[in-house]
Amino acid sequence: GCDIAQEKFNGLIQKLCNITAAGTWEGDRYLLIHDFPSLLEAQEKVDKTYADKAKWASLSIQAASSMAQFSTDRTISEYAKVIWDIKPCPRPAPVRAAA
Repeated sequence: GCDIAQEKFNGLIQKLCNITAAGTWEGDRYLLIHDFPSLLEAQEKVDKTYADKAKWASLSIQAASSMAQFSTDRTISEYAKVIWDIKPCPRPAPVRAAA
C-alpha cells in the first residue's frame, strides 16, 4: 500500500541525492539529479505554452508539418526493397460510373 510506495520513493530520493556515490550502482548511476532543475524549467515553459491554446495548436501544427516522411512508411518501404525484394503494387484508379 501507501507505506511501501512511500518507502520506495524515499529510497529513490536518498539514492539520487547521494552525491558521494553518483555515477555508481549505489547512487545516481545515470546522474539524473544533476539535470533535474533544467527539467523543471523546461516543464514550466511547456505548462505556460500549453495554457495558451492558440499558441499550442499553432506549434503543434508546425511540428507535425515539419516532420520528415513518416518513419513507419519509410521503414516498410525499405523492408520491401531490401529484405523482401518486392516492388510496390500501385492501386488502380477507381472507375467512374457513366453519367
